[in-house]
Parts: sequence; C-alpha cells; structure tokens
Amino acid sequence: MKKTLLLSLAGVLRVQDQASWSNTSVQRVYSGLLTFITHKKPKIRKAAQQGVCLVLRGSLFMTQGDPPSYHPAAQITAKYCIQQIEKCGGTGEALDTLHTLALLKDILAQFPLNSMKSCCETILRMMTLSNVMVTSCGMQTLYGMFVNKPKPSNLSAELNAQLITAMYDYQPSENDVQPMRAWLAVMEKGHLNLTRLDEKLCISHLPRLFSSTMTCLLSDKSDITSAAAKTMKDVLKECVTPVADSVKHLVDTAPSGSATPIHKMVKAVESGLSYQFHSVWGLVLQIYTVFFEVLGKQCPKLFKKSLQSIVDLRDSPRFAYKAELDHAIGCAVRYMGPRQVLEAVPLNITGDNDDYNFPRSWMIPVIRENVCNTELGFFTSYFLPLAAKFRQRALEATQTDNIVVGKSYETLQHQMWALLPGFCNKPTDLVQSFKGIAKILGTAINDHSNLRMEVMSSLRKIINHSMTEEESKTEVAKFAKNFLPILFNIFTAESDNTKDPVKLAVLETIKCYLQIADMNLVSTFCDKCTEKLEEENITPSKRHSLLDIAITELPYIDDKRIKQLYSIACSYLQSLDKTLQKKSYRILEEICSGNSAGCKTFISQNLSDIQSTLLTSLSSSSSSSKAPRLRCLINLFQQFDTEQPEFMLAVIPEAILCTREVGERARTAAYSLLVQMCKCQIEHSDESQDDVICKYFKMILAGLGGSPQMVSCTLLALTRILYEFKDSINSNLLGNIIESVCLLLTSKAREVVKSALAFIKVLLSAYQDIQLASHLKQIMSSLTSMKDDCRQHFRFKAKEIYAKLIKKFGYETILNMAPLSIHKVLMNVRKTQERNKKKKKEERTEEDEDSDEEHRRARPESVEELLRESDSEMEDDDNKKSRGQKSKKNKDSIKAKLAWLQEGADDIVDFLDTNASKKVMATRPQDKSDTNKSKKSKERQYKTASDGRLIITEDNSDEEKRKGHSQSQMSEDEDLEDLFQAIEGIGNKRSKKRKIEDLGSDDESARPKYKAGGKGIHRPIGESDYGKEYRAKKAKGDIKKKGQPDPYAYVPLQFQSLNKRKKAKMQGQFKNLVKGAKKGAMKGTKKKHKK
Repeated sequence: MKKTLLLSLAGVLRVQDQASWSNTSVQRVYSGLLTFITHKKPKIRKAAQQGVCLVLRGSLFMTQGDPPSYHPAAQITAKYCIQQIEKCGGTGEALDTLHTLALLKDILAQFPLNSMKSCCETILRMMTLSNVMVTSCGMQTLYGMFVNKPKPSNLSAELNAQLITAMYDYQPSENDVQPMRAWLAVMEKGHLNLTRLDEKLCISHLPRLFSSTMTCLLSDKSDITSAAAKTMKDVLKECVTPVADSVKHLVDTAPSGSATPIHKMVKAVESGLSYQFHSVWGLVLQIYTVFFEVLGKQCPKLFKKSLQSIVDLRDSPRFAYKAELDHAIGCAVRYMGPRQVLEAVPLNITGDNDDYNFPRSWMIPVIRENVCNTELGFFTSYFLPLAAKFRQRALEATQTDNIVVGKSYETLQHQMWALLPGFCNKPTDLVQSFKGIAKILGTAINDHSNLRMEVMSSLRKIINHSMTEEESKTEVAKFAKNFLPILFNIFTAESDNTKDPVKLAVLETIKCYLQIADMNLVSTFCDKCTEKLEEENITPSKRHSLLDIAITELPYIDDKRIKQLYSIACSYLQSLDKTLQKKSYRILEEICSGNSAGCKTFISQNLSDIQSTLLTSLSSSSSSSKAPRLRCLINLFQQFDTEQPEFMLAVIPEAILCTREVGERARTAAYSLLVQMCKCQIEHSDESQDDVICKYFKMILAGLGGSPQMVSCTLLALTRILYEFKDSINSNLLGNIIESVCLLLTSKAREVVKSALAFIKVLLSAYQDIQLASHLKQIMSSLTSMKDDCRQHFRFKAKEIYAKLIKKFGYETILNMAPLSIHKVLMNVRKTQERNKKKKKEERTEEDEDSDEEHRRARPESVEELLRESDSEMEDDDNKKSRGQKSKKNKDSIKAKLAWLQEGADDIVDFLDTNASKKVMATRPQDKSDTNKSKKSKERQYKTASDGRLIITEDNSDEEKRKGHSQSQMSEDEDLEDLFQAIEGIGNKRSKKRKIEDLGSDDESARPKYKAGGKGIHRPIGESDYGKEYRAKKAKGDIKKKGQPDPYAYVPLQFQSLNKRKKAKMQGQFKNLVKGAKKGAMKGTKKKHKK
C-alpha cells in the first residue's frame, strides 16, 4: 500500500509547474517523500527513491520547452541527503548512508553547482573513514554522476578537476582488486567528462593519471593490470583523439627540452618497457598501439625513443610478446608512415658487410602488411635501390658458389618488391611520384617474371585510386601507351597452362587500365587485335588470347569496330574448337548487353541479324558454350521493345533442356531466360497479364509430351516459373498444372518422378493451405500411387513432402487421406516433428534461463523508462501478493563487509597518515603465515634422523589401511569379474559358492586358510587368467575362435555400427557389459558413502 501511495504521490508532484514549487505545502509533501528513501523495507525504500528520480528528472517542465538548469527541489534533496549522511556517518553498518548514496548515484548530476559541491565534499569525507562498503558506494555515486554527464552549469570544469585531484588521496592498494577497479573506472569517467567541459584542462591532468595507472601495472593481480591498461587506452581514444591537432601544435611549438603533458604521458608509458614491467609487456605494447593510432600521424618524432626500445625488446631472449610487438610496430607503420619508423629503427640491411642473420628482417613482413596511405616516393628512394643492391649481391654470391648467401639476398630482393602494393594503396603523392617509377614498373613486368604479380597488383591499386581524382587519373592514363603493349605481349605469349594465374592477373590489369585509357588509343589497339585475328597462321592459343583482349576492349570502341568483331565472332560459332566457340559467344554476350554507346547503336541496327545468327548456331553449340549463349539471349530479350512470339517459341525448347545441364552457370542462365521471356511478354503484350501467363505456361506444358528427359526438364522449368509468378497464376491454371504433375508422379521413369517431387515440394512452400486445400486429395493420391521402384528410391524425398503436408494441414487430415501402407511413415514423421519441437523448446528454455542469470537490470535513462518501471513494479508487487509471501532468509540487515589491514610485524599502520586508506583492503592480503601453512602442507610426512635419513615406521593404523585397501581391492576384482563374465556371455548369475562367500563375514580371519596342493584332488590350482582361451600358441596377441565371441573388451569402431536398422542388435551386444559396469559403480558408490 505504501509503495503504491509513494509512487502516486511522485506522479502528482511530477505534474506540478515550476511556480508551484515555491509553495511550502508542496515542499512539505516532497520532504515527506524524502523521509522514505532510507526506509528499512526495500520495496518502500525503492519506491521512494524512484519517486524522487521521477520528480527531479521527469517533471513536465524539465522535459518540455526550455527547461531550467536544475529542479527547484534539487536543493531540498541535496540538503536532506547531506544531513542523512552526516547523521549516520560511516561507522558500524551505516545502512542509511549506503541507501542515501545509492539514491545520489542517480540524481547527483541534477543538483546545482553549490549543492553538488557540498554533496561531493560530504561523500569524500565519509570515504576517509575507511569503511569498505561506504567507500565502495561513494565510488559508485561519483561514477554515476560522471556517467550522467551533468550540465556545465551544474558541474563546472574546475570542480570536475578538483574532484579528480581529490580522488588521488583515495587510491586503493595496487593489490586490492575491487576497490582499485572501481577507482580506475571513476577516474576514467571523470577525465572523459572533463574533456567534454574543457579539453585543455583535461590534457593537463592526464600525466598524473598515467603515472598512477602505470604503478597499477606492477600489481600481482591480472584483473588490476588489465583494468589499468584499458583505462589508459580508453582515455587516449576519448580524450586525446579530439585534440590531436592542437596537441601537435603544442608539441611543435614547445621549446626543446620542455616537458609538455603529452611528453610526460609518453615518458610514463615508456617506463613500462623496463624489466620491472616484464610480466605486463604485452599490455604496455597494447597501450603503445593506441598511442601510435591517436598521435602517430601528428607527432611521429615523439615516439622515436620508444620505437627503439620496443624493437630492442624483440631481440631479448625468450621474449613472449612477439605478436603484440609486431602489432604495435604495424600500427606505427600504418599511422606514422614507414619513413618515420625506419628513421627511428633502420633495417640495418645495406647489402655491404651485412650480418647474414639479418636480425631486423622481421620488420619487412610487418611493413608489408601495414603500409598504406603513404608516400610512393619513399619506396622509390629507399627500397628500390636496396632491391637492386640485393639482386646484384645475389648474382655475385651465385657466381662464387655461395648458394646460401645468394638465396638470402634473392629472398630479400623479392621482399622489397612485395612492399610495393602497400605503397600503391592510396598513395599521397601519386601525381608527383608515378612518373619516376612508371618506367621501372614496365621493365619489371617485361623482364622479371618472378616480380610480375606484385607489380601488376600495385598497378591495379594505383589505377583504382586514380579514378577518384581527375588529376591522378590524367597522370596515370598518360602511361597507358607504354604499359598496355607490354601487357598485351605477355598475355598473347604461348603458354601450356590456359589457367595460368599470371595470365589471369595480366588480363585483369588490362581491364583496369582500359577504364582510364584514351578512347583513340584503345581503338588503335583494337584495330591491331582485329588484324591479327584475321591472320590464318596464328596458333589456337594465341587466337584465344586475342579474343579475350577483344572482349575487354568492346565497351570502349565504336559501332564500326564492334561490327568487325561481330563478324569475326560469327565465323567462329560453327567451329569445332570449343574454347574458340565459347569466347565467340562471350563477344556476342558483351555486345548484346549494350552497356556502351557503341553497343547500343550496333544492336539497334542489327537486332534481326543477331536473332537469326543465334537461331542458326543452336545445333552446333557445344555444352561449354551454353552459359554465354543463354546469357546472350537474356540480354536480347531485355533489349526488345515489342513482342517476339516466334523467336520465343524457337528459344523455349533450348532453355528447357538446359535446366539439366552439367554446368551450374548454364542451369542458372536457363532459369533466368525462362523468367525473362515471360516478363518480356507481359511487358510488351496488349493482352492482360493472366492471359499472357496462361499462354506462356501452355507453351511450357507442351514439353510434357516429349521424352522422359524432356519431361523432367519441363517440370523443372515449370517449378521455377511457378515460384516466380505464384501471385499471378489463377486457380484454374494452377489446378491444371497440379493435375499434370500428379499424373507424372506415377511414371516409371525415375528422372520424371524426381522432378515431379521437386515441383510438389516447391508448391507447398509457395502457396498457403487455403489455396492448396482443394488439391490435397489429388496430391496425396498421386504420392501414394508411385511405382514400387520409385517409391523405394525416393522414400526420403517423399518423407520430406509428408512432413510439409502434416505441418501445413495437420496430422489427422493427412492420416485420413493416406492408405494404411504409409500410416507407419506418417507416424514416424509426426514423432520426429514432435521430438524436434520439444528439443527446440528445451534449448529455448535453457537460453532463457542463462539470459536470466546473466541479465542485470539496467538503470532507467529516460522519464519513459522510469514510468514504465514504476508501473511494472506495481504489477509485480500485486502478483507476488496473490502468490503469497515467500520465506525470509538473511533479510534482517545488510552486514558490513569485512575489511583487512595490510601491515607487517614491524610496519604498523598509522591511522593519522593521509595514505592510511591504502592500507585498508577489501580483499584479504597474503601474509607469511599463509605461505608457511601451504609450505607445511607440502612437507614430507616421514620423520628424519639428525643426519637426514628417513625414518619409516609401520604402525597399527598402517595395517588397518592395508586391510581396508585389500578389501576394496577384492571388491574391485569382483566387479571386474562381473564385467569379464558379461563380455564372455556367462551372464550376471553367480554360483552358490560365490553367494555363500558373499554372505560370510568380511573379516580377513574368517576366510578359509587352506590352500590346494599335493596330489589327486589336492592338485595345484593355477591363478585365473582371463582371456587365456583366446591367446595364440605361436604368436603374440589374440585370435578369433569359431563359435565364440570376438576377443575384445571394448566397443569396436565399425562402419556397420552406424546402420540405424542394426541399432537394437548393437545395443544388445554389450548389454551385459553395461550391466557389469553399473554394478561395479554402484558398489563403489556405496563404499564411498560408508567412508
């Protein structure tokens, strides 16, 4: 009741206007609400706190129009909270203080400047009392204030800075995990908020934060070191990145030797590279990674010394953070540029008097993977001379039979050239530097086959980048007359491998360069290509290459040259060379696509000629040419502006038959052509859409009267067209199609039945149950009337269709329509569906439970969320009352957490010291007594003599232990015996003698002491040897014996065990084995409980 009244009262106060708050009656009502914020009952207390939040943050005049900087009741709330904290203090359990701090966490950001300052001072005073709980809640309150981003009028930059400075007096011990992580979080958010208020002031406070945080990296706790590193990285990204340009100006204008805040921060992090921090070098390198990312471009000289120290670290023995170091150097290369990095840490590889171990060669792959958006001229001036020097040294070493050195320098030369694609990735000086390197690139492509891939990749990157800037595009296009002939010669050269990756890369480079090349230049090259194609004495491979070049040039030439290529292509359509025929169709496809102005002009003038050419060449087209031929037809139908019924009738049979081509591209093109033809008819026909679709389907249905292959292809075509135009097909047409397909389900030909089943499956996915209800009986009748051979062969496909039917129409409906012969199948389908449904439900339940466990209720951020939360809590309260009250456990009071003092025998804590709070810890510190205890537990339990000899004695307890062990060993032997009996097929029955022995006493003395021996009946009895009957006489290992089980005591890994039909047999084979194992496990469990 009280909870409801408090929330109702808050709702009334929320709608009061600003003037009403000057009335003492309203203030008195609000003060009454405040008295409940420390109530003993959690629900009432929470309702009161929520009501206060609703009033201060969600009053109507605070959310509409031009709201004031703070609520009139904020000062009343601040005064009351301060009184409560000072009244209760931080001693003892301090419950009221904790409840008040919990409220302040949400509303402190709403207070005016003076009230906020007073509250912060009060919170800091309470934190000096070294109560762990009060200190923790105080940290949370300050954290919440910074996160809520108070207005500058409420929290000034100066007050924010003062709070940050004051927090250093409350820095916990470096080994106290929870308090230190909380302190780091508060400091991080405090600096982020200060950046929002005053960026320069924040930068001036960062050096002290970095110094303090670096000391946290010396902690023994990994949680603290990770949190400290994260704090520095986040502060760098959020506080320094926005002011990177002003920091650059500050660093550049600072006198030499002066220490700016950024210099101090870098120096603090640089100390982390000393051996003192060796356990956290990985974290230090992560911090440097962010430093390079934030300031590497603006202040590269700032990190020169750091780079030297980092690179030297990698050479240290057993360095464990090579991956982190490589990533840090990679970031330096990416953001500072390779010039600055190599000035700080050179490769030390010159080609003259080199150390053949090349200790810094690891930097080359790092540079290759990270270099981009940098100066292309630096590669020309630095790496190209090195590559030339290395090539010369490799040749000299090879001539002197120094093979190892020669191979090393040859590899280095290749690595130098491998850097080129990175330098060509968005170069910053392309216009100035390309002319200086263009000739070298052409020579490398022409003369050095081992460098072609890298150089051509670089050239493609340059071309793609130049297309974004007109000046760069013009500069690179100038050299097309030099590069294209070289590329043409390489591509048309004789090669045994038609799919040589180098040739493919050359063709891709030609395509890229033609995009920016001059049209007249391309026309000239096209004329030369046409002349060579008309020659009769060229080899087939060269003719293929020339046709590929012609295809790439087609979009950039005029209609006259296109006509010449068209004539050449038509002459090859009847060729027996399949590759030549396919490339000719590719030329026709490129022409028919009509992407360029020349192609569009040519098509408009020669459309009928192209149609007749494609129809006459149908009989001679090879299987490999089907895909480009069909794509050519698709492009033609897209170009038509009138109906083409005759042409379509001629093309439909080819399209239908190609639906079962081996090549996937041909099948895809065939389906697309069938759809495109129908769309073309709908678009250009004067008849209605229904009539056009009916006519088109009748054309397709004509194929059902052909051979089984034609029928199968027609069914596949119908399936695709039906799915595409499912919303436009009328019921009569749909009924006719279904009737035809159902009739074909009873065919003897497997390929026909397979296509018909595919059609039914798509039909069930495309239409709703209402649309198919009238055809259900016919579908079921045809499915159950399949020929025995087809029913057996396609039983799994039929089962999938039954599953869809049951899901769509229900189990009972399908069962009533089905004959008795398939009832068992339907039952199995239903059971499988129910099992899968149950499994999904269980998985969903488990996921919900996991999410409930991991879910933490988020603090409401808006007024709407506050209102929704209050409503939902009232509903939850009513529901809980209706269900009854739950039992109360441990709800009497909140116990204050224990605190420990970190002190030694000779180092007593001085509580008058300002740093005494660092000695108060929330986690128990380890002392020498703990370590001594752990050492004692590991000490030997044997006595020693004065000379160090071990004295080992046997007492009665040892004998008892041995007896107990022997008894347990005997019980284990019995269990093993049961297992072996199960394996041998003897069963679990035991002899009378064994049962009598089990009934006897377990005492060792009660066991018979007579042992068999002597003669006759007293013959020696050998020990039992399991598996002896299977042992081979003349060889090692076991052998199989006729009429006896196989000699194994394990589950054999046989392929036949996966057969579902033999599942029961395989289970029964090891039934006794499992029983024996269970019996032994039960005995062991019982004995364990007795102990």
